[in-house]
Amino acid sequence: MPKDIASPSPCAGFIVANCAALACAARLLGGQAALKRAQRLIEDFSLAPPLTRRLNRELDALEDLLALRHVHDFDRVEAAQFSKIDPLDPAVEEICQLLDGLRAARAAEATAG
Repeated sequence: MPKDIASPSPCAGFIVANCAALACAARLLGGQAALKRAQRLIEDFSLAPPLTRRLNRELDALEDLLALRHVHDFDRVEAAQFSKIDPLDPAVEEICQLLDGLRAARAAEATAG
């Protein structure tokens, strides 16, 4: 079945639809540098480009951030940022939902392509 060029890819659709929440989560979990990186990724995906190796690396970094992959490394900003988060903060549930959505979009991308 031919690919519909008018519709965004699953990853582009997810990133654009959740841009504000992803930016907030990135800032909360990784500080200003993570926010800027997320904003660049959002901007890149808003143009609905094909998924390149660079964009895949950026998606990997975003998934690592949302999955708290580096919070145990005290030399990274993620550890300090994570220690400031109240486990009962509603943002925690939203971050989990964003992670699930990102993983689902990436899985859909893999099966579509």
